[in-house]
Amino acid sequence: MTKRRDLFIFVANPEKGEEARAYLSDWLRELDGHPGYLGGAVLKETAGELFDNTLVLALDFESTEAARALWPKIENTVNPLYPDDKSDKTPDQGPAFFDGTAKAAAEGGQLPLKYTRGNGMLARMLHIHAEAVDEYAAAS
Repeated sequence: MTKRRDLFIFVANPEKGEEARAYLSDWLRELDGHPGYLGGAVLKETAGELFDNTLVLALDFESTEAARALWPKIENTVNPLYPDDKSDKTPDQGPAFFDGTAKAAAEGGQLPLKYTRGNGMLARMLHIHAEAVDEYAAAS
């Protein structure tokens, strides 16, 4: 079996930044007990290179099969991974990181993102489902 790590990059609704971070942390813990779920992390971008309140949700599983077994259990619930409106098929909004939106927002413009995840708290920018092909832990 190969370990799997799923990464989801979000931007929190500017009016709900801290609430969204707490929501992701709580949701991460709610997954405890799912077979093959190893835990995860919530990270906040701090270099100021992306939008304010950019958050990364990392989920670790013992295998791709364990990760895939989670999706049917959560797809019809309110959660950060699926749209609140289940008929919403819009793609991730990651291009906004690179298309001039960040500059416009820094100059006082509004973020034209759709906060469609986690009960309107999060805009999903990008997601990556990856198998670990190499890992290294520093000796010191």
